[in-house]
Amino acid sequence: MQARDRIKICAFICAAPALIIAARLFYLQTFRHMELADKTESRVYTQTTENTLRGRILDRNGVVLAESLPTYAVAVSKRNVNNRAALFAAFTGALGVSRQELNKLWQDKRNFFYVKKNVTPPEYEDLEKRVRAGRVTGVEVEPQYTRIYPFDNVAQDVLGATNSRNKGLSGIELMYNKILSQEQQSRRVKRARGGGIIYDNSHPGPAQTPDVYLTIDATGQYYTESILKKYALQHKVKSAFALVQESNTGEILAAASYPARDGRALPFQFSYEPGSTFKSIVVAAALDTGSIKVSDSIGMDDNKWAVDGIIIRDHQEKPKLSIGEILEVSSNIGTAKIAHALGARTMYSYAKKFGFGVKSNVAFLGEPGGILRDYPRWRPIDTAKAGYGYTISVTGVQLVGAYSAIANGGNLMQAHLIDKIVYPGGRETKLARPLKIRRVIEENTARQTASLLENVVEKGTGQNARVKGYRMAGKTGTSEKMSQEGRYERSLHIASFCGFAPAGAPRFTILVVLDEPERALFGAAAAAIFSEIAAKFLNIYSVPANKEI
Repeated sequence: MQARDRIKICAFICAAPALIIAARLFYLQTFRHMELADKTESRVYTQTTENTLRGRILDRNGVVLAESLPTYAVAVSKRNVNNRAALFAAFTGALGVSRQELNKLWQDKRNFFYVKKNVTPPEYEDLEKRVRAGRVTGVEVEPQYTRIYPFDNVAQDVLGATNSRNKGLSGIELMYNKILSQEQQSRRVKRARGGGIIYDNSHPGPAQTPDVYLTIDATGQYYTESILKKYALQHKVKSAFALVQESNTGEILAAASYPARDGRALPFQFSYEPGSTFKSIVVAAALDTGSIKVSDSIGMDDNKWAVDGIIIRDHQEKPKLSIGEILEVSSNIGTAKIAHALGARTMYSYAKKFGFGVKSNVAFLGEPGGILRDYPRWRPIDTAKAGYGYTISVTGVQLVGAYSAIANGGNLMQAHLIDKIVYPGGRETKLARPLKIRRVIEENTARQTASLLENVVEKGTGQNARVKGYRMAGKTGTSEKMSQEGRYERSLHIASFCGFAPAGAPRFTILVVLDEPERALFGAAAAAIFSEIAAKFLNIYSVPANKEI
């Protein structure tokens, strides 16, 4: 073989691997390009789901009651850690996590584990400095948002709560979840060589979300809750609530529950027999129909009046009581007779007109409609008992709305809890526009009834409701509750007071209900709570005094 041939053979042998490699590269880049690109991207990039920004909840004056703040979730990928001791030192120093806890997490978890969630921006910055200084790898950080309530537990029963993914679980947070929250966003991120996640700083960030404004007044809500809790503890109640409504517009200014629980708002969800607070409604209906006149008197039948063989009792000294006195001393016989004068059908009609037996449409989750049976099913004793607030059940928002109708001249107003929704860019949807549902009683009837209720506070059972410098109006209530055996028990009762302030030019309608108090047997105890709450609102809104001291 000649030297030239040997050189050709050697050249071919040397070129063959390069040709094979070139052919292979051509095949991979041409025919398997998409497959390999996908594999490469899956190793370098990953998808991470983030909880996103959530809109704020504010009171009527723009005070923030709930908002989301940026935080971080810090995790570890064990297989990517280069210096466990330095890593633990960084976590202990920046996040306050003990070495014992870190060791346990390291031993219990196969690879990935969270060290701490809801890490604040200052904590994150401190951690970042320590990690860089120690050249530690294996740390993974996920941006997230944490829901906070700046006023701590104020209005928490109304606001509700969210879960770890910023989704509403109860209360307003759940009712307006779609408006307040964005959809969970799946975001592509790059994995660093050490295993950490690299977030694209050019990412435009989360879009803005709408804000929900309540009709609640944060200051008034705070005082209402504080006063209610003080007396609830003093009287050892099972539960209690207070509700404040603007008499002329229907807007809810405060709604407090005791004990307070996320999303359990008793003023909207608790249904009960109203007892003597319902007597005002019966008297107003009778005055409006002409069944009685303010100047009338009703006999007490020696404090024993039999209906369907059942004795209704009173403990009055006078053989007759005027209509005003019936309310002042809270006579059961008096209002039972007024109910019979009205008749079942008319009384049922007025109860419906006042808003009982149907939901108020304040639209709070779990709101019942109360109980108001159709009048053909009423026996004479049912009509009589309804006259003093038994055989029917109401919610707080229904009763306070009915008293607002008496206060404002006879109009039942739609109750509002949501003031408006404000969208990014400034567009807003106003929801709490004053809406008259219907005229319930004539203006003169409302004026007469309000005057009678003012006398209840001045010289009747409601004297604890007085506020210095102001005329006040309202009615006490005490109703026995049914036991599990279906009998009314004197040891189980509800004490309440509903009224408005100031009488003569009402601004606020306030209801206080104490469920099963151990140390307060009558509505006078609730009247004292009404007085303190009313005094706070009159002061907050700078309502001028209208009574000589």
